[in-house]
Amino acid sequence: MRTEIFFFILMSLCLLDADGLGYQKAKRGVQQKSITGTYKYVLNTLEVQELPNHKVRISFGGFWPNDRKRVETRNTGSFDETVSLKGRTALVKLGEGDDPCVITLQFRPARVIASREGSMSECGFGFNVEVDGTYVKKSDRTTF
Repeated sequence: MRTEIFFFILMSLCLLDADGLGYQKAKRGVQQKSITGTYKYVLNTLEVQELPNHKVRISFGGFWPNDRKRVETRNTGSFDETVSLKGRTALVKLGEGDDPCVITLQFRPARVIASREGSMSECGFGFNVEVDGTYVKKSDRTTF
């Protein structure tokens, strides 16, 4: 009988703690104060600076390592563009013609999700250099 009462009290305390005392709800709707900063994904770097009038300057440096005959070389690609920021999304259009390279950057707390649509050749990047990926914020600063 004592074991059952002890067990009941113990379970009641656990449920009480989980429902109210020790439980804190995550805050919703809190956005990151600024998207300005340096973001990294593998060897690639995105530097972002928020500007007035819903504009953003984005600088990308991408690399693809190439280890041939014991000599390391790297294929590279880059861009430095100022574009509009709509909500938490920026679109960078590179190249002209019927199928331009369009890079979408979706800003999330402490990260950027980058994806490319359109012609890879219009991006102007070296062989195998891609912008696609989830970039993690490493610093609130840029080199601009």
